[in-house]
Amino acid sequence: MKITKNLISISGGNDSIAMLQWVVENRHHFPDEEFQALYVNTGWAISWWAERMVKVREFCTKNDIKYNETGADLGFEELVRKKGIFPNRIQKYCTFELKVKPSVKWRKENKFTTKNSRLLVGVRRDESARRAEYTSLDEREGYESLAPIVYLNEEERNELIIRAGFEVLETRSCECHPCIYEASKEALRRVEPDRVELIANLEKDISDYTNAKRKLQNHPKYKKGEIFGMFNSKHLGEGKAGIKEQVKWAYSPRGKYNSEQEDLFCDDQFGYCGD
Repeated sequence: MKITKNLISISGGNDSIAMLQWVVENRHHFPDEEFQALYVNTGWAISWWAERMVKVREFCTKNDIKYNETGADLGFEELVRKKGIFPNRIQKYCTFELKVKPSVKWRKENKFTTKNSRLLVGVRRDESARRAEYTSLDEREGYESLAPIVYLNEEERNELIIRAGFEVLETRSCECHPCIYEASKEALRRVEPDRVELIANLEKDISDYTNAKRKLQNHPKYKKGEIFGMFNSKHLGEGKAGIKEQVKWAYSPRGKYNSEQEDLFCDDQFGYCGD
C-alpha cells in the first residue's frame, strides 16, 4: 500500500517548530501526501505553554497542516496519585502513559496504519551521544520514520525556527514542567511557584501513603517521616528531600546549602529570585 499520510509528532519545543518549517519548505517533494501534526498534552506543561500551542496550531492551519491534540485519561498529577510513586529513572512510566499510549490510541482511531502512514520525528544527532547514530530514515513502532532535521546543528535548526516566525527557546520543550530529569540547579530555578506548591502537596500525600503502607507491612526499609520527593539529590543529606528543599539548594552558593535558610520564594516574581 502506498504511503499517503504523514504524522508529525510535536511537543511545541524548538525541534518541533524546526520540523514543521522543514515540512513547509519541502512538502513539494511529497506531492500526493497529506501532513498532520499531533500534540499529546501531558497535563503538566508550564503555565504559558497552552498559549504557545495556540500559535503552533495557527502556524499549522496557515500552512495546510492539520493540527490535532490528544492526551491520556489521567494527567501527570492524577497518574502519580494512582501509582503512589513519582516516575524515576528506573520506573519511568510517565513517557509511556502520557505520550506513547495516547499516540498509539489516536493513530488507531484515525486510521494511521503502518501501511499508509509515515511518522516524522524531531530528533537531532548533536542533541546527545545516545542520538549520535540516529539516521534520517528508520523504522519506529512498525512505521517508516523520517527525521528531517537529524543532521542539522543548533544554528541550522534555529534558522528554521526563525523563518517559521517563532523565537528560539532557551530550554527544551516545557510540555512537562518540570521533567523528572530536570534536577539541575538551573532547571530547578525555573520551576514556577504554583508548580512548586503543587509538587510539595503531592509529595506530602505520596510520603504519607507510602510511610503508612510500609509501617503496616513492617517493611524493612520503613523509616518514620521519610520523604518521597519528585527528585532525589546527593547534595541533600541522605538524598531525600522535598521540592522546596531542592529549590533552596538550587539557589544556594556552591557548597553552602543550608536547610535552615529562609525560603527564596517571592510573591512578586514569576519565578524565584537568587543572588
